[in-house]
Amino acid sequence: MTGLREAARRARERIRPVLDEAVAMLRPAGRRAPEIVVGVGVVITVLLALVLVGAARNDAHIDAATGRAIGEVLEGGSRPHVFVRFTTDEGAVLTPEKGVFYPLGLEPGQLVRVEYDRTDPELVRVAGRTWTQGLVPVALGALGLWTVVGATAWALARRRHRRRLTAAAARWQTGSGTDAGTDTATSDEREGGEPEMAGAAPR
Repeated sequence: MTGLREAARRARERIRPVLDEAVAMLRPAGRRAPEIVVGVGVVITVLLALVLVGAARNDAHIDAATGRAIGEVLEGGSRPHVFVRFTTDEGAVLTPEKGVFYPLGLEPGQLVRVEYDRTDPELVRVAGRTWTQGLVPVALGALGLWTVVGATAWALARRRHRRRLTAAAARWQTGSGTDAGTDTATSDEREGGEPEMAGAAPR
C-alpha cells in the first residue's frame, strides 16, 4: 500500500510541471475569452456567406449555358447530396458526383426537371430553384449562432469585469493597510521617539 502511495506521489510530481505549463499557456487565452468567442462567430458567419457565394457562382455558370433535362432521383443519396441521373442534349447519361443542387423535397424514384451547365454538366440544379433557396436557412442559422455567441460573450465579459474589480479592490485594501501602518509608525516616532534638544527650556 505504501508503495502505491509513493508511486502515485511521484506520478503527481511528474505531471504537475506539465499541468502548470499548460495552465500558464492557456491563461492569456482565458483572459481574451469574449473576443475569442466573437471571433469564432465571425468565422462561422463568413463560412455561411461563402456557401451562398459558391451557390450563386454555380447558378451563374448554369445560367450562362443552360441545358434542360428530366432527371431521376436515385436511391442512396441524402442531403446535402441527392443524386440524379439525366441525359444531356448530346445523349450522354450522367450522374453528377456532387449531386443536384437544392434537393429539398426530392424522393428516390421521383422524376424532376433539372437545369445543368452545358460546358460542365456536373453542375446541375432542380429547375426553377436558385441560390436564394438558401437565404432563409442561412439567415436563421446566423441568427441562432449570434444569439448564442452574443449571450456567451456578454457573460464572459461580465465575469472578467467582476474579476478585475475584485482584484483592484484587493490591491487597494492591501495598499491602504500598508499606508496606514506606515503612518501609525511615523506618528509614534514623532510623539515619543524624538529626543529633546539639550538646553531646551521645559514647557
